[in-house]
Parts: sequence; C-alpha cells; structure tokens
Amino acid sequence: MGVEVAVEGLSKSFGSQNIWSDVTLTLPTGEISVLLGPSGTGKSVFLKALVGLLSPEHGKVLINGVDVCDCSESKLYEVRKLFGVLFQDGALFGSMNLYDNIAFPLREHTSKGETEVRRIVQEKMEMVGLVGSETKLPGEISGGMKKRAGLARALVLDPEIILFDEPDSGLDPVRTAYLNQLIVDLNAQTDATFLIVTHDINTARTVPDNIGMLYRRHLAMFGPREMLLTSTEPAVEQFLNGRRAGPIGMSEEKDSGQTAAELAELGEDRGVPEIIPQLGISPGVPERAAVWRRQDRVMANLDTLDPGARQAVVNSLTPRERERYGLAEPSASAAPGGSGTETVSGTLPTDALPTDRIATLPEQSTADTPPEGAAADDQLPSAAPERPRPTPHPRAAPENSEPETVGGRKRRWFSRKRGER
Repeated sequence: MGVEVAVEGLSKSFGSQNIWSDVTLTLPTGEISVLLGPSGTGKSVFLKALVGLLSPEHGKVLINGVDVCDCSESKLYEVRKLFGVLFQDGALFGSMNLYDNIAFPLREHTSKGETEVRRIVQEKMEMVGLVGSETKLPGEISGGMKKRAGLARALVLDPEIILFDEPDSGLDPVRTAYLNQLIVDLNAQTDATFLIVTHDINTARTVPDNIGMLYRRHLAMFGPREMLLTSTEPAVEQFLNGRRAGPIGMSEEKDSGQTAAELAELGEDRGVPEIIPQLGISPGVPERAAVWRRQDRVMANLDTLDPGARQAVVNSLTPRERERYGLAEPSASAAPGGSGTETVSGTLPTDALPTDRIATLPEQSTADTPPEGAAADDQLPSAAPERPRPTPHPRAAPENSEPETVGGRKRRWFSRKRGER
C-alpha cells in the first residue's frame, strides 16, 4: 500500500534563477499522478526535491509525518527506502549485467541471502518482460529494455512510492503503449503511490488518476484527471492538445498580444473537451482500488465544477457508476420485483443534475451492497484484494475496465491557480 505525499509551499531556485515557487499539492495514497509542463519548467527538479536530493529554499515535503526538507540524515535515509525511482536514462551500471543491476539494491540495503535475492530478481524481471536477459550488459540491449531493467530495479525493495522520470522518452509508440499498460498493472498489483513526469500526451490523457502542470514558475493546476481534461484554462488546454496557438511558446511564454490574437482566432467558445476513457487493467490483474477513490472525490465535489465540465463528467460515467452515485432514474416499465431503476443513457441535462445526491460520498454499508437484482459477480469487495503474484509483461489492455473496490477519505481534492479554491 502506498503512502500520501503532501507538498506545502515548495520553492526552489538556483542562484538568482527561480525554478518554481509556492508549489502545493497532495499525491493521494495509491494513485497514479502525472506531472506535465513545457521543457525547462523544473519537473525533474521537483522529483529530486521529493526524495531530498535537492533542498528547496521554502516549503515542506511530508511523508509519514517526516519533512524530508528538514530532517536528520538518519531519518532521510529511512524515508528514502520508501521510494523507487525510474531514471530518465535507466541509470544502469555499465559494468554489471542486468541481473546484478537489479539485485544491487537488495545487496546494498538488505541482509537477504543469494537464494532470496535470486527469487526476487527473477520475479521483478518477469514483471517487466526481461526473463532470459539476465546476463546481458546495458550496452547490449535496446533503450526500451534499459527502461524496463531500470523499472525492475526500482521495484525490488517493494517501494510504497515510485517516481518515473520521463519513462517514455526515446521509445517508439508501441513500446510506450506496452510501458503504459505495465504501469497501470503494477499500480493495481502494488497499490503504491506513482508520480510520472512525461511529455507524452497520450500517456497523460489515459494513464493517471491525477494530473498536474508546472507553468510560468508555479503549479498551474493539479487535481483528478476529470478536472484537467475538461479544463478550458488556455495553457492547460494548449498543452494537452499539443497545439501551437496559446500562451506557451518556444521560449515558454509568448507575447500577450500574440497569444490573445491566436486564442481569438480559435474562437471564444470552443466547448469543454470530452473526457477520454482511462486505460484499464490487463486480464487477470486485480481491479485498481485507486480508481474508486479518485472517482468518489470527483463526484463529491461535482457541484464545484463549471456546468460544461460537470456535464462532461456525468456523460463519461458507465451505467453502473451512474447507479452507484444516484444518477439512475425510476423506470415506469420496471417489472414487478425488479430493481425499479433504469440507467440514464446519453446526455443528462445539467440543470437536472441531482447534486444533492452526490454531495457526499456513499456510506460504506451501501457502497458495498450490490444493487437489488444484481448478479453476485457484480458485488463490490469489502476490502482491498490480496496482492497476487505479478503478471508477466506485455499484455493487451481490455476495453472499458471497471474498478471494483471503494476506499479513501475526503480531503481537499485539487488546487487551481494560486489564490483560487
């Protein structure tokens, strides 16, 4: 199970150059988060600050009650054991074969015997699809294999927080798709807290539960994927659509007059973008508990969104999710003894949205009770599933996977621009 990472008012500079200021966000327990932003905005610097490799001038990074920005070396050493890091270039030792590279953290930080080390290394290599490549050197394998070997090494200590620094850089679209599926499946199996820095728009749209964006030396937005994917904030919308027209230029910021002209040319009322379905798990992998936790937060705060974004969220719900959140209408033609409800399909009028029924999270007793007349297979489990043996990589992702478990607690669910809540 992952742990929560709370960042409060973090600021970092190198000399007179400010990288970012007053960054405040919370990486929810066990969920996948993505950090976006134009090149040079300090995304990798942010990852280094989380693990205490760089000391910010102001702010806190709280993990299990310990501020990694202001703690003793011994406490920092212990907190770092919670992390696994996939570096941008893999960061493998060139003189070691893949087996020894992956086994290195176990030999360095544990007292396990070689028999146990071999079992764990083989297990992690199976997870990332590298079985049979144990004796190869980093210089003898492809870039994609280096990424997977680096990921296997990041997993050997069973970390509760895993950081991915541009895992898709240098990979072709097919290998990137396989890697994205592997990340989703790993999160389902471990329920660890993931943070991914990426420039790949498809990854950002389909993989995470939460999305954040660094821009103009501050955190422009952070929150559930539904909030960012329906955002009409010019910088966010421009980045997520990979468009030249907007406030982001080759040197990060454009002239305000040029930006205004480009946005006017696009049209003032472009509508709210559609929410792209999230990537599901592979067959045989347990349902991701994180999906229900995120969705509960979204629905509990649905009435805080703009009408267009609210409508897009409702339209993205599956029939089962609509019934769960009280968005099913009574059916006049319901058969006697049936459930008496008929799931709404198509578009639900925004002014008819029953926000009073979704202003609070479902009670555990009702959330775990299947709808009347539902099959036994539709019941939600009352607890998180046991961690199974890892699933070999690669696999094909099923369509329209639906999560099965409910968890999490209410908290402040996102931060907009500074000063807005």
